[in-house]
Amino acid sequence: MAYETPGQVTRAFERIQAGITAVPGVASGALVSAAPLEGGGSNGLVPEGRPIDISSSINSLMRLVTPDYFATMRIELVRGRGFGPDDRQGAPLVMVINETLAREAFPGQDPIGKRIACCEPGPDGSPNWKEVVGVARDVRATGLEEEPVPEFYLPMVQAPGAAWSWTDRTMTVVARAQGDAIPLMAPLRRAVAEVDPALPLYNLGTMQGRLMDSLAQSRFSTMLLTLFGALALAAVGVYGVISYGVAQRTQEIGIRMALGACHADVLAMVVRHGAGLAGIGLVIGLAGALALSRLVSSLLFRVSPTDPPTFAAGMVVLTAVAVLAAAIPARRAARTDPMVALRND
Repeated sequence: MAYETPGQVTRAFERIQAGITAVPGVASGALVSAAPLEGGGSNGLVPEGRPIDISSSINSLMRLVTPDYFATMRIELVRGRGFGPDDRQGAPLVMVINETLAREAFPGQDPIGKRIACCEPGPDGSPNWKEVVGVARDVRATGLEEEPVPEFYLPMVQAPGAAWSWTDRTMTVVARAQGDAIPLMAPLRRAVAEVDPALPLYNLGTMQGRLMDSLAQSRFSTMLLTLFGALALAAVGVYGVISYGVAQRTQEIGIRMALGACHADVLAMVVRHGAGLAGIGLVIGLAGALALSRLVSSLLFRVSPTDPPTFAAGMVVLTAVAVLAAAIPARRAARTDPMVALRND
């Protein structure tokens, strides 16, 4: 089947929506050019009353949608209305804008009934005006950590001809399940295949899964910062404990010096003792890290949770800290006059 004209594309997607809506267990279904968290293509919009040039435009994300999209995704319309069967090809051009775009385009005004030029010029080259018929609640279109951006919705059947090139003639199927969504995956695939078996269908999943995926990077970053913080605390703790232990041996070091021990001997003795304590701690810590590594396995891509270089780096850092914690106070103590050290209580 060829999809060379906008009409062919639109009719195919309308049949797909009818098919998915008829699947048992689907409460409602719709199509959108880019679902929430997917980003999307942008256009420069010029509200009526501003000069028609790029300096007056507001860069906004575009969504082509079928009429049931807002109900299916439970995106509240805070003013006006959504799209209906009367918003068809040949009817007056309409759009729904989000709250952020409403504030930027018409600050302090009611946007319903206002006009915005967008997407392509009219037949005679004049601005292609679309009437604002509704204002939708803001949606975090580009990610949960990103603030809402200006966004507008157009009825799929009124999509500019060029829009199908911008979107590569693709749409995202969204369906609200009456119960568990997972069992609906296969029936939804079949519903699309009944329209055209050659149509590619990919990246099926639930919105819950998409939300978890969008949070994966921030969860990983938080865990990574936590692990680095724990490593830093461990290093400070190792340094403090070993340094205090060496300081407590100042009198012993003085006695050894008085009996003829040289600086190098004292330094080597203390460093060996500190390294031994650090070695015991590393063995215990390594066992604990291996046991807990499975907690981060789901956040790693093509990296083993027991990655040897990572574990080796942590061990090297802690070992170096332990050696320094022993060597610095040991060197200071070894330079102390034995008689002064012996008088210390």
